Amino acid sequence: MSKGLDILENIDGQSSESKFEPKLESRQLWGKIFAAFCIFATSLGLIILAFLIFDVFSDASSRLNWDLFQNYPSRRPLESGYKAAILGSIWMLAYVLLLVVPLGVSSAIYLEEYAKKNWLSELIELNIYNLAGIPSIIYGLLGLGLFVRGLYSGRAVLVTGILTITLLILPPVIVISREAIRAVPQSVRQASYGVGATKWQTIRHHVLPAALPGILTAVIISSSRGIGETAPIVVLGAGTVLFDPKASPINFGALFSGKIGDVFTDTLWSNDNFFSVLPYQIYEWVGDPKPEFQTLASAGIVVLLFLVLGMNLVAIFLRNRFQ
Repeated sequence: MSKGLDILENIDGQSSESKFEPKLESRQLWGKIFAAFCIFATSLGLIILAFLIFDVFSDASSRLNWDLFQNYPSRRPLESGYKAAILGSIWMLAYVLLLVVPLGVSSAIYLEEYAKKNWLSELIELNIYNLAGIPSIIYGLLGLGLFVRGLYSGRAVLVTGILTITLLILPPVIVISREAIRAVPQSVRQASYGVGATKWQTIRHHVLPAALPGILTAVIISSSRGIGETAPIVVLGAGTVLFDPKASPINFGALFSGKIGDVFTDTLWSNDNFFSVLPYQIYEWVGDPKPEFQTLASAGIVVLLFLVLGMNLVAIFLRNRFQ
C-alpha cells in the first residue's frame, strides 16, 4: 500500500510541476511570419499577372475592332482577323458540351449511386482519376491515332477536334460531379426514401438539384480549360482556314428536297470540314517574325481571355443562383 501511495504522490508532484511550455509568443510570431509570406507570394503573383495583362492589352489595343471578328486570316496582317477561328471555337465548344454534360453527369451518378463497391468499380475510379491528371498532349496523340487516322484517313476535321476535347475534359467533369453528388447529405436521401420515393426519384428531385451548383461549376470550368488548349489541336494537325466551319449535323436542304443520299454532305461529318480555333491561330501568329502578326496574336489573346473569364463568371453566377 505504501508503495502505491508513493507512486500517486510522485504523479501528483509531477502534475503540479508540469514541464509543458506553450511558447505562445514564438508560435504567434511564426504564424504572423507565415501569413506575411503568403500575402507576399499572392501579391507577387497578382502583380506579375497584372503586368502581363497590361502588356497584352497595350499591344492589342490597335487591333481591337470589328474587323478582328469579321475578317479571315490573311498574309496581310492589317486585313487579317479571327472569324474562322472564333466560329470554330464556338461550334466545337457547343458540341463538346452536348457530349460532356450527359456522359459526365450520368457516369458520376452511376459510380456514386448505383455501382457496387468492388474491385471493378475501384479500378474504374482509379483510371478516371489518372485520366484527369494526364497532360493534354497525350489526348492529342490519342485523337490523332483514333479519330484523325482511324476515322477520317488523316484529315483533321471538326469532328476529330470535338471528340478529342471531349475526352480531355470528361474525366475532370466526372470526378468533380461525383464530389458534388457525394457532398449531398445522406439525410436527404433517407428522408426521400421515407416518404416512398424510388432511388431514381430521389436522385432526380433531391440529389441532383442539391449537387447542381458543383456540377455546373465542373462543366463550365473544365470547358474553359478545353477551349484554351493548344497542344491537342496542334497534334491533330488543324490548320489555318479561310472559311466558316460546317456545323449542321444534317443537310436540311437535301433532306427537304428528297435527296436522302446527300443528307450528310456539307455537314459536320464531312471529310473536308477543316477547322481552326482561337488557341491554334494565336499560336501560329505568335511565332511569326512580323511585329504586326504578333500584335494580332495579342488581340486574339484578349478575345480568348474574355471568353474564358466570361465562362468562369457564368459558373460563379450559376453556382450562387442554384446554391
